[in-house]
Amino acid sequence: MPNDAARRWRRIAFLVALVPFLLLVWRFDFLCDDAFITFRYSRNLAEGEGLCFNPGVEPPVEGYSEFLWALLMAGGLKLGLSPLILSRVLSVTAGVVLVWITTRLLADRAARTPLATCGAALALGCAPPLAVWATGGMATMPFAAALVVLFATLWLGERPAAFWKLGLLAGAVVLLRADGAWWVLWILGPAIVVGLLAREPERWRPALGGAAISVIVLGAFLLWRWSTYDDWLPNTARAKVGLSAAALGRGGDYLVHVLLTFPGLVLAVGGVLLARRWRERRVGPALVVVLITLLHTVIAGGDFMAFSRFLVPALPFAVLLFGAGLATLEKRPGSVGAVVGALLCVATMLPPAFGGALTPATWRASFSVRRNQNAPRERNELDQWRRMIAQMEAWRDLGKALAQVSRPGDSISFSAVGAIGYYSRLFVFDRCGLVTREVAMLPVPEVLGSPGHDKMVPLDFFADREPTYVDAFWYPGTVAQLRRDPRLGGLNRPLEVLPLDPAKSPRPRQLLVVQRGAPSRE
Repeated sequence: MPNDAARRWRRIAFLVALVPFLLLVWRFDFLCDDAFITFRYSRNLAEGEGLCFNPGVEPPVEGYSEFLWALLMAGGLKLGLSPLILSRVLSVTAGVVLVWITTRLLADRAARTPLATCGAALALGCAPPLAVWATGGMATMPFAAALVVLFATLWLGERPAAFWKLGLLAGAVVLLRADGAWWVLWILGPAIVVGLLAREPERWRPALGGAAISVIVLGAFLLWRWSTYDDWLPNTARAKVGLSAAALGRGGDYLVHVLLTFPGLVLAVGGVLLARRWRERRVGPALVVVLITLLHTVIAGGDFMAFSRFLVPALPFAVLLFGAGLATLEKRPGSVGAVVGALLCVATMLPPAFGGALTPATWRASFSVRRNQNAPRERNELDQWRRMIAQMEAWRDLGKALAQVSRPGDSISFSAVGAIGYYSRLFVFDRCGLVTREVAMLPVPEVLGSPGHDKMVPLDFFADREPTYVDAFWYPGTVAQLRRDPRLGGLNRPLEVLPLDPAKSPRPRQLLVVQRGAPSRE
């Protein structure tokens, strides 16, 4: 498209993507429990305790995986801003930036034709995972936006990008996520290799300079990590199962489950097969990013969270491939193929946002990785999202209630340490190992469960530490009903109902029930 036309269609495409994107963001605004793990680290840093989860533990444990995000939340707390609000504002803003840069790439490079640009933009705006993870409290969207900005800086301009810009962006990617260097390698690496092979120093020199800066940033961070946490790897990585045939198999199941849930993603990536002159449109590097993101999801062993969080970084790049394919269809008589392709992609991506799916539940259940949650049927993405919210709210209210009845030095052993740890301020023994090193260092079990919960230890694992509470939960009934409940008869410790002021209780109609690990100090 000519420059004036490109600018006009760029703005139109931006609005075409932005409107459904923001509507879906509004629909799915939420916080997940894992976000509160980072929030607690950030609060401790802001309060002078250092970047730790349990103050006083030496060396501390790196139980977060988003270093730069933790610093941003700590800075907000210093300014009096709640991370519950700041995380959403920054994440949604990053989502708008991602939509703008992606539609610009569509208009100027990947699609270049009006219908293809707008059709691909509509597919981007109607992708539920993108909107869902524009909130959640984690750095998923800022990370994806940083990747798109880095990619655009490298490939969008007619003139070579300044190496220091690429370096700063690549450094931000490295610090935003513990595995960010994986994407930096595959975004800058191909530019270096292709530039060297084609003898184009204007292409490989800036990319090499940017890569060098990112290596310096990563090296400095690794030295800081070692000096602070006495480990080269984050504890979150050690708590996972690592590379194994079982983990890779589960990661493969996760990927198939995602593609069955969102078939439009297959259509989008397949767009590159239709695209003519795809090298000229520079969608080849976008295909690399999509493929290495898919590979990463397999290596990571999958994820239990709703709406395919691991695939979010691939979505804008898949849309670029889709735009290139639509552009080829648009040049055919009538442009009917481009219209049908765009609508088909949207129709196969959007239903999960409303509890639907185009593929049979039995197919998706065959590849489900949510194995330890005893679901009587395949839980669709909307149900899983609602479950995540309900669990977070229950743990949040538990934390608030325990904060009312606990004393300094009290502790709890728990398996979901985010919201309950943030609100209770108790010392936490993490049964899943994210913030407790001795659990993370355990050997990988022979039978894997749900991702992130494979190494979960039993309630009595920390018995020698005498935690104040080895478990806590809400009971929706009376004390008499609690005592007669057959579901609770097999517990190995007696249950105790902690008294709460009904006016201050987060759930005045429910009982706060605990199992003690240490004798009551009453």
